[in-house]
Amino acid sequence: MSRKILTAMVACGAALGVLPTAALAQAQGQTDSFLPQPSVPVAPNVPATTGAPLERGLSVADRARPELDPLGLRFDGFFFFPRLEVDELFNDNIFATRAGKTSDFITLLSPSFDLRSNFNRNAINLSAGLSQSLYAGHSAENTTDGYATASGRLDVDGAHDFHSALNATRSHYDPGSTPNVPGNAAEPVKFNNYSATAGFEQTQLRIGYSADVTAARQEFEAVPRVGGGFIPQDDQNNNYLEAALRGSYEFVPGYQAFVRGAYNLRAYDHAAGNGVPIRDSQGFRIDVGARIDLTGVTFAEVYVGYLDQIYRASSFGTISGVDVGGRLVWNPTQLTSVTLNAARTVQDANTAALAFANGAVVNSPGYLESSVGVRVDHELLRNLLLNANASFVSDDFKGVNATDNYYLAGVGAKYLLNRNLYIGPSYQFQRLNSSGTNAFAPFTRNIIMLRLSTQL
Repeated sequence: MSRKILTAMVACGAALGVLPTAALAQAQGQTDSFLPQPSVPVAPNVPATTGAPLERGLSVADRARPELDPLGLRFDGFFFFPRLEVDELFNDNIFATRAGKTSDFITLLSPSFDLRSNFNRNAINLSAGLSQSLYAGHSAENTTDGYATASGRLDVDGAHDFHSALNATRSHYDPGSTPNVPGNAAEPVKFNNYSATAGFEQTQLRIGYSADVTAARQEFEAVPRVGGGFIPQDDQNNNYLEAALRGSYEFVPGYQAFVRGAYNLRAYDHAAGNGVPIRDSQGFRIDVGARIDLTGVTFAEVYVGYLDQIYRASSFGTISGVDVGGRLVWNPTQLTSVTLNAARTVQDANTAALAFANGAVVNSPGYLESSVGVRVDHELLRNLLLNANASFVSDDFKGVNATDNYYLAGVGAKYLLNRNLYIGPSYQFQRLNSSGTNAFAPFTRNIIMLRLSTQL
């Protein structure tokens, strides 16, 4: 599954019970993984921390169900939630090709756990999991991904806290599914991500603010080449640093205005060679927006601003544009939710892979990505949730006459047999249309999945 399609899935909120999603969204937004891979286990509903405010913006799918939610195992001030998911997929185009499609059945095995604190003050949370993909007829595509994350919050008082998080992820790109993968790769491209975030914030008051710093590292492995040998990928290794500030003011309860800004640095280990310069860059984004909460019936956060990524090599130039996006959750009834997400980001591209795909030397640092998605959740029965989703992603490449448009649509269900077992069938349709003199090969594919999950 392409990284763009994954972005669309995230945009429409298709995390659980629909299709697998990325193991960890990277700070620089450039290294999501694709199908087949189970979704990151989301922390189950644990007893609310004393004095914690009710979280807003939840949909029907997020609602607490005390009679069906996992209880976990309690150890003093912690709750432990182990989980095992087994998925069976049929993908009618595993290499995302226009013609000569190759289909296969894929089994996904995903053990994981969440450890959540339940203190009156402060918080410590741990999560870890593995995701193994086993292809019935193409064992070279088998992968084992994993992740581990630790986060914490130190409460200064009821309105101020320090927070931090550490993440490590093992993930992959599938051959033929994104321009970031060389077309002559014989196996998925594997990589590791590491990130650390720290910050301070003021909440629960009319005036709010936050300051955060994120540092991340990506490391790629050489991938076997069709016909023998290896394709180096170390030119994609990079360090990323971002500093972000946000300030807000609540005019009346439920109505808040905010302004935020972020500055980032992207530093690559070295250039790709063949005359292509290094992709080092610096960028910023600044937005103004509003946050509205109508007692949980309608929740909206929208923003507009400007973003700019300036590359050190003058031949790369800059990627810039209007920054617009947000999230809307509308609950027309107590049984139905509509969720809308939209975003824009600057993504770096693998220039060597782009050159291979186009059959000529290209000089492109990346592209401006715009995504929008909608998801509808309906609680048909207390233990039967239905959903439908649709999304659109457009990638406008810099330095390459190509624009990729991705379309995604699907339906799914989640049937909770009891608090320890659920099943979730789903179907997804995916399509790529590409335009321009350097357009990429279009494709369509269908994915059918059945998920069985056990949890304590």
